[in-house]
Amino acid sequence: MTADRRQIAILIAETDVLIRMVTADMLADVGFQTIEVRTAAEAVKVLEGSALVRMLIIGRNVVGDGIALAHFVDHRWPTVGIIVTSGGQVDPERELPSRARLLRKPYDFADLIREVEAGLEPVSDESSAAPVLPSGAPPHTGVDLSNGVGAVAAATTQPDKT
Repeated sequence: MTADRRQIAILIAETDVLIRMVTADMLADVGFQTIEVRTAAEAVKVLEGSALVRMLIIGRNVVGDGIALAHFVDHRWPTVGIIVTSGGQVDPERELPSRARLLRKPYDFADLIREVEAGLEPVSDESSAAPVLPSGAPPHTGVDLSNGVGAVAAATTQPDKT
């Protein structure tokens, strides 16, 4: 990876405070900027804000549904790399967006850095502000989405009133 790591912000969305802190510390130790959040909804707020996030590391079971957030980010912010972490069974071909990377828990420092660097390589240097979901973007339907991000991942025919 040739880019200056100090200019790369990595958003870590993880419910478990210890995992979130250790992951942020590992990334900060090698020079990345880190932003920590507890829920998928908080992650979306950061992504919609002014932070220039280049990578999202999200726990599969984060509050608000990590898989739904991965799909939402894949469609809304195509220049943001995605790593989904999971200690359970995940079928990447069925559950994750095609460009998302899977990092199995427990992971060590070398695995984390390798996945981050590999995930940043294909990400373009364009702005990460995509306008809206493309028409016909499929919602994630694997779990109850009433408490988080997945509920907004579906395409809508209603005009934006914001």
